[in-house]
Amino acid sequence: MFNKNKSTALMVFLFFSFSTITITGNYLPVYFRDIGLPTSQIGLLLAVGPLAAILTQPLWGFMSDRLRSTKKTLIVCIAGAITVSIVLFQVQSLLAFVVVMFLFFCFLSPINPLAESLALKTATEEGRTFGSIRMWGAFGFGVTALISGYIFAVIGIQNILYPFLFFCFFTFLLSLKISDIKTTSKKQVTLMDAVKLGADPKLFGFLLLAMFISITHRTNDNYLGIHIVQLGGKESLIGLATFIGIMVEVIILATSWLWFRKFHEFFFIGLSGLIYAFRWFLMSVITTPEMILFLQLFHGIAFGLFYLAAFQYVTKILPKELQATGHVFFITIVFGLSGMIGSLAGGSIIEYFNSFVLYRVLGYSALVGTISIYLYYIFLDNQENKLVSKPSNIGS
Repeated sequence: MFNKNKSTALMVFLFFSFSTITITGNYLPVYFRDIGLPTSQIGLLLAVGPLAAILTQPLWGFMSDRLRSTKKTLIVCIAGAITVSIVLFQVQSLLAFVVVMFLFFCFLSPINPLAESLALKTATEEGRTFGSIRMWGAFGFGVTALISGYIFAVIGIQNILYPFLFFCFFTFLLSLKISDIKTTSKKQVTLMDAVKLGADPKLFGFLLLAMFISITHRTNDNYLGIHIVQLGGKESLIGLATFIGIMVEVIILATSWLWFRKFHEFFFIGLSGLIYAFRWFLMSVITTPEMILFLQLFHGIAFGLFYLAAFQYVTKILPKELQATGHVFFITIVFGLSGMIGSLAGGSIIEYFNSFVLYRVLGYSALVGTISIYLYYIFLDNQENKLVSKPSNIGS
């Protein structure tokens, strides 16, 4: 069935690769707690993953562009993640955990960013929308988030290695079936090209402003469960809330062909910022945990709009030969660095105040990001009009 087109194998690959991330992202902290690690050590270990991603993801993106093969890079990363995971769940000392966790996320963290870069290239070649392919990753994440709790209730969290290897093994097999998209650029990519890309003021300025919005998203990822518990909710609501948000995201991605090309990318980024701000302000005043389930409907809408638009805009301003590097750099900054900032700042705010104050701060941050993005668009539009006499096309 994989010979019909390149996107079929890639969609199944995304389903399993995102399912793999669900296992590690949602249940590694539970596993660490189960083996008796104190909270302070768990927090340290959870910071190792984003650090490894920030330091190594752009290098994997560069290697993909250098080799002109996302497929080969993915195969190496998945094989490395499988190998290191077997060691990870055998070690006992904190120092060993830190070292092995760093190596583990050096291989694991680039998998989905590279796959998403390949998804965009595949969608362009086949005349599809990026969202119609990317939605399968979100679907895999949501389904696995819903069923994994029941799985661990049966097998025990101490056996986390086995479901991880199950999803990772199928991801590896599917990586052998996916196809690269050949670049039309003849230019040989160098390390200096990648360094210059990271220092590009247009790209850097956009990522810096977008972080005001993305930080709020990543902070909520880390502390939604705490907010639900503070409101008196049960842990079972956390998985259900995640599933609802992801399923709405799938719908947004699946229907992107109906609405996405009608407006400029900055229109949707700003709109997502407003939706985020509305959601966070409501989260800061609600009184029952069940209301969060309703507000999770806004998660899929806001994230779907933000991610599609931001990813598409970054693609527009990237050189053809450096797209994998740029895409991974985008995800590293907008989600990796945002996750570290959100984790540290969010934890401090909750410790000194409470989660209600945290969500109020997130609301203001999203508003700042929205206003900044629109001002940035006006600035860029004026700069372009100085070079070429051309009316703005936002909303066209």
